[in-house]
Amino acid sequence: MSIRAVIFDIGGVLVNIDWKKYEEDEHFSVQNDVYPYKYEQLNTDLAHFVSGLRPLYKTATICNGGSREAMKRKFRLDELVDLMVFDGEEGVAKPDARIYQLALTRLGVQPDEVVFVDDKERNVDAAQQLGMHTVHFKNTAQAIAEVQAFLRI
Repeated sequence: MSIRAVIFDIGGVLVNIDWKKYEEDEHFSVQNDVYPYKYEQLNTDLAHFVSGLRPLYKTATICNGGSREAMKRKFRLDELVDLMVFDGEEGVAKPDARIYQLALTRLGVQPDEVVFVDDKERNVDAAQQLGMHTVHFKNTAQAIAEVQAFLRI
């Protein structure tokens, strides 16, 4: 089957944390339990790539620990993708197969019609076990190249 949808993680993929600035400003180490929301930055290169996928492909995000309202307000991610799935709203988180199945059902696609991109290897492995094509995000250029290879663009 051909690819019909691409699903992205948010934290560490579409949105990055400026840990160096966080440590400088807050005088904390990255081991601190306080999540540094104000140091979140949109990965603009990846966001531009994602915006170019529509309308040829359905696009979505699956996020553990994020807030729909914050992602809409800060980054307008709801305008970037067709579907946003958040663990807090669904009561299930990656790498549990049920959260991937929710996204697949809502997008109306089969696992082998999807490319899934995440920075956490365990989440990539879980998606792959369901039959999705996967990209383990290491950097933006690498991820875009791998997604393009799956899409043959």
